[in-house]
Amino acid sequence: MERIPAASAMDWSVELDRGLRSRHHVTRVHALEAAGPRLRQLCASSTAPAPVASAFGALPAEARLFAETMLLRLATEFRNADGALRARIVRTLLAATGSGGLAGARVAEPEQLLRRVKAVYDTGSVRDRALALRVFGCLAGIAKDSVHVRSLILSSLGASSAVEVKAALFAAGCVCHLSEDFSCIILVVLRGLICSRSSEPQVIMAAIKAFSKLDSVGKQMVLGALEDVFKAEMLSVLSRLASRSTILFSDQVELVLLFLGHDSSPSMKAVALKCLRFMCRRNTCHFPVVRTVFGILLPLIDDEDFPLECRSDILRILQKMLCGSAPTIHHFNGSEISDLVLAAESSLRSSSLEMQGTAIEILVEIFCILRQARPDLSIPALKDASFAYIEHQGISNNMSSTCEENGKDRLLYNMMTAIVDHSVSLVNQVNRNESKEVTSRNICMSSESNKDLKALFGLMLKVVTCYPSAAAVALDKLIFLLEELVQTNDSDHSDVALEELNASNGNVDSSTTHIKVPCNQTDIDEVELGSTEINGKKKEYLIRDLIHCTIKFANACHNILCIKSSARHNLHDIIKRLIKYLQQNASEYWSTYETFHLIMCACIACSTCKIRDGNQELGDSKEEPNIFVTPSVWIAQELCALRMAKMLIRKQKYWEAYRSSMYCCREGLWFTASFVFRKLADAFELGSFSFWFKSLLLFSAGEIEMKLLLFPSATIKLVAELKTDGDLSEDLYSAEADADSSLSGSELHGCQAKFTGICSRTFLANDALASSACSDREFRFQRWFISLRSSFVEVLTDVLGSLTAHSPLYEAGGDHVTISGELINNHILALVHCSLRLSDLAKSYDLLAATHMDMDRQSFTSIARLAFMCSLLAFCTAFSVDFSTVSSHVEPCKLPKRFSHASILQDLHGRVDGVDTESISQLRQFVSTSFDELDSFWSSTRMSCSGNLENDSYSLYQFTVASLLRIRGNTKETRNGEGCLSALHGGSQFLCSILQKFMALPFVVPKYFFRVRPCLGVELYMFNSSPAKGRKMSVEPGFQLSLTLCMQWKRVLDRASIRLMKLYCILSASSASCLDAAGTRSNQFDKHKTTEMVELNTKLLQYIKNDLRKGRDEKSCHTATDMVTAFACFEPAGSGQGFSSCLLNVSSFPEGSYQIKWHACCVDENGSYFSLLPLNDGAVFCVQ
Repeated sequence: MERIPAASAMDWSVELDRGLRSRHHVTRVHALEAAGPRLRQLCASSTAPAPVASAFGALPAEARLFAETMLLRLATEFRNADGALRARIVRTLLAATGSGGLAGARVAEPEQLLRRVKAVYDTGSVRDRALALRVFGCLAGIAKDSVHVRSLILSSLGASSAVEVKAALFAAGCVCHLSEDFSCIILVVLRGLICSRSSEPQVIMAAIKAFSKLDSVGKQMVLGALEDVFKAEMLSVLSRLASRSTILFSDQVELVLLFLGHDSSPSMKAVALKCLRFMCRRNTCHFPVVRTVFGILLPLIDDEDFPLECRSDILRILQKMLCGSAPTIHHFNGSEISDLVLAAESSLRSSSLEMQGTAIEILVEIFCILRQARPDLSIPALKDASFAYIEHQGISNNMSSTCEENGKDRLLYNMMTAIVDHSVSLVNQVNRNESKEVTSRNICMSSESNKDLKALFGLMLKVVTCYPSAAAVALDKLIFLLEELVQTNDSDHSDVALEELNASNGNVDSSTTHIKVPCNQTDIDEVELGSTEINGKKKEYLIRDLIHCTIKFANACHNILCIKSSARHNLHDIIKRLIKYLQQNASEYWSTYETFHLIMCACIACSTCKIRDGNQELGDSKEEPNIFVTPSVWIAQELCALRMAKMLIRKQKYWEAYRSSMYCCREGLWFTASFVFRKLADAFELGSFSFWFKSLLLFSAGEIEMKLLLFPSATIKLVAELKTDGDLSEDLYSAEADADSSLSGSELHGCQAKFTGICSRTFLANDALASSACSDREFRFQRWFISLRSSFVEVLTDVLGSLTAHSPLYEAGGDHVTISGELINNHILALVHCSLRLSDLAKSYDLLAATHMDMDRQSFTSIARLAFMCSLLAFCTAFSVDFSTVSSHVEPCKLPKRFSHASILQDLHGRVDGVDTESISQLRQFVSTSFDELDSFWSSTRMSCSGNLENDSYSLYQFTVASLLRIRGNTKETRNGEGCLSALHGGSQFLCSILQKFMALPFVVPKYFFRVRPCLGVELYMFNSSPAKGRKMSVEPGFQLSLTLCMQWKRVLDRASIRLMKLYCILSASSASCLDAAGTRSNQFDKHKTTEMVELNTKLLQYIKNDLRKGRDEKSCHTATDMVTAFACFEPAGSGQGFSSCLLNVSSFPEGSYQIKWHACCVDENGSYFSLLPLNDGAVFCVQ
């Protein structure tokens, strides 16, 4: 447990006193530097409960007492020290205060403290008085009610020295933050000080900046006879204040707009626009003031009297107000938005590239917002928008397009043309700026131009997200831009370009052949639309920037269009064209991950077209699920990825190969992944990350072995490709043609031993991570995920074992072979236990996703799909046997207490899309109980059908439910014993078929798996609340255990974007689990611990729902005869530490030692639930 400030308060006070008594100046300075942050901690810390303070040998109020001692010691030293040391003391107090007075400072006798500071003010020089005033300001919480201090501040405001007046202004501002009556007095004094002609300029500036309540008085002064330089400063101060206040915002906007009139000077107009732009930076635009600003600013865009920079500010203000993160565009009608569109279109003809870029942002954001919020709004200006441009010198902007310009696509075509043509303008500007110094193709871009270029690609990506058909238009024009740019440069400087290109290809920087990643925090798949270093140079070449952004844009477009199924087929030919361009003109980019990803996109797009065409010819079939990732698609992608991976390994592009293998893991291409991991493990056998590559190799090897068990004929093709040294100049994704015939699936019967070996190999992957020198907390997610996968393979092995043992008997039963009821009951019990384990696995995946609140959406979707598939298999396993048919012929067996068909069905129902009414109605036919009557407190994750794999999983679910209903309908027609065996045999065949189809789907790893960093979580420390017990955790028999709790959350506030509202925890203890000796495993991953977390999380979620509904007031309850639970609530604090208390009813426990198990969670401002990973074990208590 981290030490609370009270535990160190006495030591800090002694160190400060000892340091100040030293004769060495350096020692005194070091003591003062350390005292500032310590004082801030002591004054800001809350009073710790007595048991917590006692655990550190401190008193609850010790932090406040020693903070007072340190302040008195500093005041004494301030009175007796020289000028230099006094200045050091002021710096110490300023470091402790941050901004404003010292928060939380309390002194029993404030006059003792203030009198020592006042002595310096009364007897010192001007500089000493200024220092004393600043000390009063730092101690405003103590000095705010002192009449003497107020009098000193007011008298110093009229001093002749500017230094003393500025110090008095600082003190006045600090006191006014805490005293409303004193601020009214200061307002009058400040007005006279600012308007006085005898005041020095620096004093006036300090007076304007110092006071935070310059509202009505400030407005009167800014409209008075002040000089423009002072008016500008005051207007800026007032705007900063108003931007943080909803009440002052509208009045300040009206004040700023007054300075846009003709009577104002150009400098004040510019300042007014800057103030408006600043006020809109946080999107705090309040309606109806937006209409006023809109009506005044819009005509000024074309006002020639305004400088170009001012008109650019006007356009940016409109963009921020109407199209920011809190847009108000939905308040306007079609004609008003049309006026803005026309104004933005006219700004495209401006000579200012900044205005052009802002105008494009406005147009793009208007179209996207209207698409999402108001799709029915008719805007005439949008229909006739041409986005006509004047031509620029250099690259032409009249590039043709292969896309048709008719009807609905014309608007998108014009929009993308405007964006790409603006990119042309940026390119031409760079060409013109650099042509005098650089005479080769390798033109460098400035960081500002590079940023603008990336912003344009971001805008195009935003358009594609809302209008998927725009992707083809954008890529088509970008490729034309690249082709023309290459032709323009190569025609003039072809020899130099080729020479430098060859040189850049020959020099491979050492950083590309070594993987150096810090172990404590790594996000190795964080990719932005930015430039990559090809040869280690600081500046990027212009063409390379464009190529790199275009490739990543193409990959991002493909990822978006995989969700929007209506436009996927449009990108295949364009991506092929981009790949061809890279082969011919950008060979240095051929050995990169981005190109690998692009080629895989082409492979997927090609497969999409063929699969879709085939489905249209065959039509919908109810005999098989509609699956996209068929075995032929999988083998085509494996062969394509393997060719690229071999090339990367051969060129020793290990980092690019590693990134490519991460892509393969996310797509289920385990053969290529295992090949790359084996090469990396050999290349970095002695490196610090060797254990990581070993673990990945074992994990991927197990997955590909499982896949090849299902499709053994694929082994020949993959091994043949591995041994082939192919030429990459051929069509990389032509491998799909070689695999167009469907791979035949192998039967799973008899594979139980092989699955057991795969499971053992997966356990070894976990052991490899456990053997690492790094902290286990850095690999907690990875080990948890691998553990869940190994648990699933175990369940799969048991299901296959049961089917292998019983299916032949059921099949032979048709020949009048007698089967005992005991054998049938054993089979039923085996399936029921497997169903329970699969249901628990689904909840474990839910908890895994809920525990890592900084997880990206793609990873969350991936884990939600795994939970959905486990729930589906639990449903298939439980309902593959029709109990109504079997029970009429066999004496029913006793099922486990935890098992019920209704709960299995309820879990699956909670994960199904509510829009799919047909499948929901089919699910309701399996149980007689209504779903509304079932009481389920588990918060299951719902899979989003946002990709091919998710759609395939949902198709398999729909097929499964319909098939099972059909099988049950057929078996109910038979009523004899032979029909019973037929039903059992049919159910076994059905389950085996579903398992085979499930395993045919790729198993993928979430993107979050490759983020190696310390995990988020909390630590909980428990103390006996009884003072008589001291630090001993014990209770007498027949009594309850009173606990004081201290919770510390680690990295939650730093890495999570949520705003915590409440934190909860559950504590449990069981009388059946008596300990012989206390032990701890807080830093070790334990598979059984995660099972306990799932159980406790269920109970905690139930308590929170009751608590939020005010359904009960109990803080503890008995959930079973041998287990007791208690609950506690914590308020989140910025310090990352909170306190609470609870009673654990252990009155029925016999004498002995017991360990408390616990789990925690939090609720954000939106009511969303997040689990918090326990980072330490619960305390051990004794009943004696």
